[in-house]
Amino acid sequence: MKRIGKVKLFALGLVILAGLAGVGPAFKPLHDLEALAEAASDDILTFDVACDCRTGSPGFFAGNRGDPFIINGKIFPAGTLPAGTATNDPTQPVNGVASIGNWICRGQVAGIFPTAIASAYGSTPPVFNTQYFILNDGRALTAEGYVVSFQTGERLSVTGGIGGFSGASGFIEEAPFGTNATGCPNFRARIRLKHGFNHD
Repeated sequence: MKRIGKVKLFALGLVILAGLAGVGPAFKPLHDLEALAEAASDDILTFDVACDCRTGSPGFFAGNRGDPFIINGKIFPAGTLPAGTATNDPTQPVNGVASIGNWICRGQVAGIFPTAIASAYGSTPPVFNTQYFILNDGRALTAEGYVVSFQTGERLSVTGGIGGFSGASGFIEEAPFGTNATGCPNFRARIRLKHGFNHD
């Protein structure tokens, strides 16, 4: 823990120096600089994911409260998948760029509440799930989280990793930016991993 604190302090010092030298962000309050330093010590990964409606179990499409579901998709380098109402097949390359891994989501429907109490639970996530990002190079991440809304996307905690991602922790933000030929979303997963583990 002491070593991590020293690394953050060192990163904070670099941010302050850069700001004073005019090559970094303008001079900011200390708490803003601390946030920048912490962010600088994280590893950011970004993937595009094509969710494949052909793989969805019944609970994914029309589940009642408590029903389980599972669905698969394909992972692509960020910026590969088209936005809007697109015709890409999740299992096929896009403009010559092939999938780099498999995405699996399994979970449970948290709604729908009885009408008499539905408003009291309006801010409760409608779905909870576990996701797996399994890359073709042998690395993999596991994450646990929930749907914010079907328009906004999902938030997940990285619960661990395999291979080069062993020991990983952090969080994931997912946001849809269109649909593919199967009718399911193309979405972007922005993964912030806490620095300090071997991810080669």
